[in-house]
Amino acid sequence: MVEEKQIISGIDIGTTKIAVVIAEWNKSDNSINILGVGEAPSDGLKKGIVVNMNKTVNSLTQALSMAERQADVEVNGAFVGITGDHIRGINYSGVITVSKGSNRQPVGQEITQNDVQRVLDHAQSINLSPDRRILHVLSRDFKVDDRSGIKNPLGLAGHRLEAKVHLVTSAINVEKDLQTCMEKSGVDVVEFVLEPLASAHSVLDENERKLGVILVDIGGGTTDVIMYHEGGVLHAGTVPLGGSNITYDIAYGVQTTLEQAEQLKCQYGSAKSALADPEENINITGTNGRDSKTISRKNLAGIIEPRMDEIFRLVKNELRKSDYPGDYTFGIVLTGGGSKLEHVIDLAQEIFQQHIKVGQPQLTGGVSEKVNNPRYSTAVGLINYGRQNWSELEYGDSIDINSIFKRSFTKMGDWIKTWY
Repeated sequence: MVEEKQIISGIDIGTTKIAVVIAEWNKSDNSINILGVGEAPSDGLKKGIVVNMNKTVNSLTQALSMAERQADVEVNGAFVGITGDHIRGINYSGVITVSKGSNRQPVGQEITQNDVQRVLDHAQSINLSPDRRILHVLSRDFKVDDRSGIKNPLGLAGHRLEAKVHLVTSAINVEKDLQTCMEKSGVDVVEFVLEPLASAHSVLDENERKLGVILVDIGGGTTDVIMYHEGGVLHAGTVPLGGSNITYDIAYGVQTTLEQAEQLKCQYGSAKSALADPEENINITGTNGRDSKTISRKNLAGIIEPRMDEIFRLVKNELRKSDYPGDYTFGIVLTGGGSKLEHVIDLAQEIFQQHIKVGQPQLTGGVSEKVNNPRYSTAVGLINYGRQNWSELEYGDSIDINSIFKRSFTKMGDWIKTWY
């Protein structure tokens, strides 16, 4: 008898925070109920890379304990978000001949699941350095002979089958360090998931992905970008700047601690100095024998705006790497902790000249409502990603780089068979 309910856990290991979400998935109605949420400051990572393993493990343990106590569930395995400027994305394609035999017949052969699997396998024939692996194979579309833009080629007749995919690669040693931290915390990695891909699973709907949308996830150490059109991923990338850079700018600019700078940013910060109140003054407590001082909200915004402007312009450069020349019907969706900054939509609209909105999870009931915050978009998205891919994953064992490399393409074929 199949279990009607399943526990799924997601862990967002960020530069400024580690967030753990434990959820119960009811398979009968496909609903998600958040059982526990844990969060702890993270100071063992820098831009997605472990720089202090002991600090990272301590933060992980603290966040896990908090979530486990609330959920009354022990976490043994979890989906773990991964980001950083070691992530690379490239559009690639694979081509196979469908026709059997040596004679080319006018009528092509019917495309089978095996053909789809073969062309996806061929799409991974990219030369990678030994220290990198394919993290995700994200479908764009297929082409059968001269017919392009096909989402599901199964059953169609043709001689030639081409698969267009977006390959996301990562540094194996970065993953290994994260895996070691997880193991020291007593949790196995079910799968590493690209963080903007996870966030998309919590803040974007089917229409947005189909008609075109850009998700910009502003985290603490990095800003992640993922672009969708016609249900497929056109591009994914990372900008090595985030909210913590703004915090450092404030600390330098007003000569205060990082803790007080973070508080100033969250409580009084604005992304547009022209919209900040020049009459409202903020008291800054002196540190280490220094005198206290005051600063206007407008002057504080004058420190924040140049950095946010830089982040958005770097994102704009990242978007240019996509080869898609068309429009994005739903514009840009901002999420992550940095999207909560006041007037951030105004600045983004000025730079991108597109419709801008802030996205967050939309869950209801009890503990679930606690995560309806852009800060938890990745953690909740990991839960949704796990729910969608549950049947294709190997559970109970810790992550194995080689098995997941092969599994990416098996999952891709199964996904096509299941959803189309």
